[in-house]
Amino acid sequence: MNRRCFYIAALVIFAVSLLMPAAACQGKSSDAGNAVVQAYNGVREWFIMQGAGDRIEKIRKGDGVIQVLDENNVPVRGARVYYEQQNHDFLFGTGLSPLAVKGPTAVNQDWAEALSAIFNYGTAPFYWDSYEATQGQSSSIMLKMVADWCRKRGITVKGYPLIWAESVPSWAPVAPDDMQEAQEKRIKEIAGDFCGTIDYWDVVNEPTNSAQISTPVGKWMSQRTAVTVCADALGWARSACPTSTLIINDFRTDQDYRDLLQSIMRQKGKFDAIGIQSHMHRGNWPLYQVWDICERFKDLDSPIHFTEVTVLSGNPKTGISSQEQPSAWPSTPAGEAAQADYVEKFYTMLFSHPSVQAITWWDLSDSGAWQGAPGGLLRADMSKKPAYNRLLTLIRNKWWSRGDVYTGDDGFARVRGFFGTYKIIVEKEGKRTAATLHVASGLDNRLKVNLAGYRQPPPTPLYEMIWPYVLAAAVITLIVLIGRWIARIRRRI
Repeated sequence: MNRRCFYIAALVIFAVSLLMPAAACQGKSSDAGNAVVQAYNGVREWFIMQGAGDRIEKIRKGDGVIQVLDENNVPVRGARVYYEQQNHDFLFGTGLSPLAVKGPTAVNQDWAEALSAIFNYGTAPFYWDSYEATQGQSSSIMLKMVADWCRKRGITVKGYPLIWAESVPSWAPVAPDDMQEAQEKRIKEIAGDFCGTIDYWDVVNEPTNSAQISTPVGKWMSQRTAVTVCADALGWARSACPTSTLIINDFRTDQDYRDLLQSIMRQKGKFDAIGIQSHMHRGNWPLYQVWDICERFKDLDSPIHFTEVTVLSGNPKTGISSQEQPSAWPSTPAGEAAQADYVEKFYTMLFSHPSVQAITWWDLSDSGAWQGAPGGLLRADMSKKPAYNRLLTLIRNKWWSRGDVYTGDDGFARVRGFFGTYKIIVEKEGKRTAATLHVASGLDNRLKVNLAGYRQPPPTPLYEMIWPYVLAAAVITLIVLIGRWIARIRRRI
């Protein structure tokens, strides 16, 4: 923290300390207490944001070493090494439902281009009631087309959800034992069939609320308990595809959710990431609260995924329930400006937290958005909101590394950039070679490149390097001696 930051914080705290007694004397001690808490949280939030840049530099970047050799494996001196990031290791995602509904060829191409310009991660829908609306007839072919479309664009796909109490086809069994068998069959078939194609899964969605859902799945989860179902489901998915990344996802962000996760761990259930939903239809979350959520779950030894982010570009609706669909919910110019400002801060804060591994924006467009809310980065006509452009600048510019360096006498060049995949181009004297480098957290990140068609000249012998200097010194010495000899003769004359 610099001195200016310290003085500003001290001034804020001093001002609050002056205001509190005054308010208390007027019989407003409760209001004064709230004011103190708000001021404290405001200062804390300010400090968190002030330190975000330094944290990002520390936790999201790494060093890479490129060794350039000629065709005879001799180190090349003075070669230009250009590096440009191609993808992030951090997962910046969005929902893929329009692709799954319409297919990659029929989906709106403005939507598709906007998606692939920013995101490297997408959530594909595997809701049981739509994936297998008729027993034995699934949409696996369409979803494999979606996964292939994403793979060609460098987008990692996650399937969502394998179990959710609110997603139940009409033909689903009612008896708990039959439901147990059906869920095991469903999870093993999907995770196994898509293994290597889709390797991220939200295995159980909203388990904290399952007992309140009066569907066959909800009743089955209530009888067996959400913890047991989660532990079983994780085991089924793991057995079908051991390399998968398995996630438990919930809208709860409190101690109850943390307790459930710990109970799953005690039952030997192994999840690889903790899913946090953050739909802000009722208003934006204070940023200090977002930070506190990350802190609450950071010591469970699993990365945190913000799986469902919604920030509105219109007026929030404080009394709305998750089941309501308002008749009209427009985006407004003022709302779009506020959305852009909040989105920039929200993503910056999460990107600066060491436990966060993924952020998924839920609805890319207002068209078809959940509850008809103006929660997209695109308007319904697919034009870009300010928040889209702000996020594009962050992810593909501010948090994107490129540049060039030159090799030293030992043939080594060193680069520093955000964790991810890089295109490397080595050039010298018209010769050029391209390669790929992955700069990853915790790894050595070394790359050896042979510059095809180039031969490093042998080092110049020492005598060839120093003889011009020796000759110059001799000439200067001779001139000095001649000068002194001439001066001596003149004095004698």
